[in-house]
Amino acid sequence: MMDRGWTGVVLAGGRSSRMGRDKALLPYAGTTLLERSVELLRPHCREVLIIGDPDKYASAHATTIPDAVPGRGPLGGVSTALRRARYVRLLVVACDLPDLNDRLLIHLKNGMRGDVDAVVPRHGDLVEPLAAAYHRHAIEAIERNLGAGRLRMSDALQAINTHYLALEPGANGWPTHLFRNLNTPGDL
Repeated sequence: MMDRGWTGVVLAGGRSSRMGRDKALLPYAGTTLLERSVELLRPHCREVLIIGDPDKYASAHATTIPDAVPGRGPLGGVSTALRRARYVRLLVVACDLPDLNDRLLIHLKNGMRGDVDAVVPRHGDLVEPLAAAYHRHAIEAIERNLGAGRLRMSDALQAINTHYLALEPGANGWPTHLFRNLNTPGDL
């Protein structure tokens, strides 16, 4: 049986400035990008949190909570989720990655072993910290980075025990556009 003792987290609090409108609420495949992310996480997690404005992102299948300290980017959202999650292991996805799939989530969960603080996909020189798994053990190092004004996810990953999951989109059965990110209207 699949281990569901996880919290799923959808990061929905971005400004969407390049898109020109709220990405989380964009229609996508008969739903919104936000609800697509929630539905992806639900079979894998007992709890699903949306990090963002509760007035904008209320969901029937998730609890929406605001960033503890707004304006700190994705790292601030991850920190808020680590503090508020009921479970110590979290699957974190950004709402603007519509091609993530169950296979990836299963691989992330399977990589969270021993004293690993994060499991992050890596392909070539790129890492995907917004389609990753985190353990609550990472909270102190993440909050030290936030307190020092270091908001880059890559800095936080260097400060914790990160396991990089090597995979190549388009190879070994992985979709070519697995990590496609929707940032501008041209990306739709």
